[in-house]
Amino acid sequence: MGVCDPYMGVEELCHLEELCRLEELSPDEEEHCHDEENFYDEEDQSHDEPTKPYLGMIFSSTEDAYNFYNAYAGRVGFSVRKSSKSSSRTGPSSQRFVCSKEGICKKQKNFEMPIGSVSLDKSPQKIKSITRVGCKASLRVRRMKNGLWEVSVFVEEHCHELITSPSKMRGLRSQKRISEEDEKMICDLNAQNVEPSKIVEYIASQSGGKGNIRFKKKDVSNRISQENRKLVGRDVETTLIYFRKKQEVDKDFFYEVDIDDDGVVRNLFWVDGRGRRSYQEFGDVVTFDTTYNTNKYTMPFAPFIGVNHHRQSILFGMALLRCEESKNFVWLFRTWLAAMHGKHPNSIITDQDPAMRKAIQEVFPSTLHRCCQWHVMRKAREHLGVLYGEKDGFKDELAAVINRSLTVDDFEDQWAAMVDKHKLGNVKHLKTMFATRHEWVPAYFRGTFFAEMSTTQRSESMNAIFKNWVKAHTSIFQFVKRTENMIESIYQRESDEDLRSINEIPHIKTRYVIEVEGRRVYTRCVFAVFRELVLESTIGSVKEVEKDAKYEVVIQFHPFIKNWIPETYVVEVDIPTEMFSCNCKGFEFEGLLCSHAIKVMQHVGFLHLPDHYVLKRWTKDANAVCKNRNWHTSLDESQQLEEYRLATLKSEFNKLAVIGSKSAELFSRLKCRIDDLKGEFEDIIESDKESDSFSVENPYTALVVKDPYVSQCKGKRKNPTRFKPAADVGVKKRRRCKICKKIAGHNARTCPMALGNGDK
Repeated sequence: MGVCDPYMGVEELCHLEELCRLEELSPDEEEHCHDEENFYDEEDQSHDEPTKPYLGMIFSSTEDAYNFYNAYAGRVGFSVRKSSKSSSRTGPSSQRFVCSKEGICKKQKNFEMPIGSVSLDKSPQKIKSITRVGCKASLRVRRMKNGLWEVSVFVEEHCHELITSPSKMRGLRSQKRISEEDEKMICDLNAQNVEPSKIVEYIASQSGGKGNIRFKKKDVSNRISQENRKLVGRDVETTLIYFRKKQEVDKDFFYEVDIDDDGVVRNLFWVDGRGRRSYQEFGDVVTFDTTYNTNKYTMPFAPFIGVNHHRQSILFGMALLRCEESKNFVWLFRTWLAAMHGKHPNSIITDQDPAMRKAIQEVFPSTLHRCCQWHVMRKAREHLGVLYGEKDGFKDELAAVINRSLTVDDFEDQWAAMVDKHKLGNVKHLKTMFATRHEWVPAYFRGTFFAEMSTTQRSESMNAIFKNWVKAHTSIFQFVKRTENMIESIYQRESDEDLRSINEIPHIKTRYVIEVEGRRVYTRCVFAVFRELVLESTIGSVKEVEKDAKYEVVIQFHPFIKNWIPETYVVEVDIPTEMFSCNCKGFEFEGLLCSHAIKVMQHVGFLHLPDHYVLKRWTKDANAVCKNRNWHTSLDESQQLEEYRLATLKSEFNKLAVIGSKSAELFSRLKCRIDDLKGEFEDIIESDKESDSFSVENPYTALVVKDPYVSQCKGKRKNPTRFKPAADVGVKKRRRCKICKKIAGHNARTCPMALGNGDK
C-alpha cells in the first residue's frame, strides 16, 4: 500500500484501512466483505449530497454558494476568487465566482518585452510572475424572488493544469483556511510573545505535521497584524476600558492618565492591588529607572521596583511617559504617592538624571536619594580613559577608597591622599566626582537601609526581562497585557519561594545557637546570607577596649579574598539592652547583623539573636497582609471559568483522541459521535442567539482619548536622548595628523608639510 495522505477525509482513511485488512483475508471472506461494502455504498449513495455544482442548484446566500464552489475547487485542484456582481433597486441580484487564473493582467502585458530589447529605466521594477491565463471556469448565482440564490451559469472546463497533489493544493489561496480553534491558539500564543514561525511549528506538531494545516507563517503574521489593526486610533481608549473592568474585579487596582490640551495621552500609570499592598510591607527602599524601545510610541517605560522578603524584585507600579522631563516625573511621583496612600519611601536609587533629581527633591523631600554607583563608575572609566586603565595601582586604590571607607571623614582623607599621591589635582572629572560625593559614595549612606543595594541593577534586570516580553512596535494595550503575564510569573515565583521556605529546612554551617534561631525566623534566601555572615564571624580576633562596652574586631587575614588589607572594626556593646553596634553599619544598611557584631556576641557569651535585630521584612510571614487579601490578575470570574472549562475539555478530548486513533472502528465511531455533538451544540448556540435579541451598550463609549504619536517605523529608529550635564558628556576626540603630529584640523593627505607649504 502507498503512504497514507493526511489530507484525505474520514471515509477515505477508513476505506484505506479496510483494504489493508482485506489483503490478509481468504478469498471467500474477501468476497463477502466486498458484497457487504457494495451494499453499504449503494445505500449511502442514495443519501449523498451533490459534490459538484449544477444549473438550478439553490443556496440560501452568496456566502454559502462561494463555500460550496470553493470546496468543489479544493477537490478538483484550483483556486477560486470572487468576481463581478450586480445589483438592482432591491439589492444584490447576482454574484460571479471565477477560477483564480481567469482574465489577463494588463501590467503583465506591459512587462512583457521582446527578446533582445533593453530597458532604459534606471531603476527596473520587479516583474511578477504570470498567474492569470484567461481561464473561463466560473459559477454565477442569481437572486430569486423568494430571496434564495440559484446557479444560473456553471462553466466546468479549465485551460490550465489542475493541482492534483493534496499537499500542494493546500497552498492555493482560496484553500488556505485558519479554523476558529487555530485562530484562538494563534492569539493566545501571540499574547505570550511567541513568534509566528514558532506558532506554525507548534500548531503543526499538534496537527500531525505541516501537511495537515492550511496556512503558513505569512498567514499567521497577517492574522496577527489584522488583530493589531483593530487598536489603531483606539489603543489608549481600549486600555482604559480594560483598566476600568480590572477595577470591577480588583478593588485596589489603580490607574491614572495624563492628557494634554489636544486630548493626546501624555503619561499613563497603573498598579494592581497586590503591588499596592506589597508596598506597605516592602516599600522602605525603591529603585527607579527608565528604558526605551518597549512600545510603538517610543514612550519611556518607568517601573517602580522593590525587594521582597525573599530578596526578589517586585513591582510597585508602572508608567509610560511621553519624555523624560522634570514635569512628567513630578506628575508620576505624585500619582504614585497617591496610589500608595501617601507613604513616602525611606530611600530611593536612580541614575544621575537631573530631571529625576529635581522631581524627587520636590515630591519626596524626606526621602534619601542615592545615585547608582555603577553609573558613576562607568562614567569614570569613560572620562578618565588611560589614567583609569593603565596607571599602576590607581584603579584598585580608587575602588578601595570608595567602597572600604567606613566613615565620611575616612573617605575624604583617603581621597585627598590618593589625589596627592598620583598628582591628579587638575583632573576635571575627579573634581566633579568629589563634588557630588554625597549622592553616591557608600560612606554617606551606611546608616540608611538600602537592602544591600547601591545600584539600579534590579531596575536594569527588570528592564531586560520586559524587553523579552515586548517589542519596539508593541501597542499600549498589548504592552499592558504582556506585562500582566510577567507580573503574574513574579507573583508565582514569590509563592514558590514561600512554599520552599516553609517546606524545606536549610543546612547550618556552624554550631552557634544564633544560626539555628536565624534559620527558624528568616526566609530561605535571607538565611543563606545570614548563614554566611555567621560563618565569617569565625575569622579574626576580638580585642577588649572597654569591658562590656567597647571591643575591636581585628581581621589580619581573609582566606577567601586575595590581597587582603588588615581591617579593624569597633563594636559598641550595651548588655542590658542587648545592643551591639558596629561602625561598619551592616545592620543599618542591610538589615542583618554583621559578622563583627556576631563575633563580639559570641565573645561576651551572648548566644541568642535579639528580637530587635530581626527585621520583619526578612521573615517568613513578612507578606501576611498580602496573603490575607483576595487578589486577581485575570479580567473577571466568567473569563476564568471559561478558560478552566476550555482547558478541562481539551484534556479530556486529547485522551479520547489517543484512544480513537488505535483502530479504524474506534476512529469512525468517535468521529461520528463528534459530528453528532457538533450539530447538536450548533443548534443550541443558534437558538441562544435568537433568544438574545437585546443589545448591551458599552458604558465606556463616552471615553475619548487620543493615542500618542506613533514613532518612526522605517529605517534606523532615532531614540530620544535624555539631557546630560556637561560633566557627563564625553569629550569628542580630535584627530592628530600623522605627519606633523599636530591637532590642526587636517590629516596626512592635506597636511601643509606634505604639500610642501611648510608649517602653517
